[in-house]
Amino acid sequence: MSLEHIILGALKQPQSGYDLKRWFDEVFSFFWNADQSQIYRTITRLSERGLVTGKAVTSAIGPDKRVYRATTKGKAELRRWLNNGPVPQAQRSAVYAQLIFLAELPAAEAIAFLCAMKTQAEQTVSTLEAIAKGADDDSSPGQTLEDKRVEFFNRASLSLGLARAKATQLFVTELIATHKLKFETQQDQGEAA
Repeated sequence: MSLEHIILGALKQPQSGYDLKRWFDEVFSFFWNADQSQIYRTITRLSERGLVTGKAVTSAIGPDKRVYRATTKGKAELRRWLNNGPVPQAQRSAVYAQLIFLAELPAAEAIAFLCAMKTQAEQTVSTLEAIAKGADDDSSPGQTLEDKRVEFFNRASLSLGLARAKATQLFVTELIATHKLKFETQQDQGEAA
């Protein structure tokens, strides 16, 4: 359901499916993944429900393209979704399942997995910190109140993503140390006996 609402929010301004995918990759790449076909299937569902409308427009660089916009009904649905409060965090991430099954691997391979997870978290922290630093420099003195609110909540989303990435980084660092302490020590004791 959230992908539908994300697209409804993005269609405040008319956009083609290609533009939506590009926007999605720029804004959500660290928080949500959607490929081009998912975006088009979702647009089709939204259109069938009367939440978006599309029209063909002439393109300066190629064939005509279809541009979509949220309808009044679509904007009302987005407001309804937002007014329902935060979506409960469904922890549907493959890494949770991978952690459960890591015991299937030898210790060295499990540690390699955790080190790769830590590296991913470090890269995400580094990237999001760079984005946050760039966002701090973007303030324009002539912004409207609406522009300032958009910027405020964009930064809030970025800050939440950064906090989660830092928490993952810390969690994995501690997990690696605990694994080494519990299992390398036990392995050493087992070999000495």
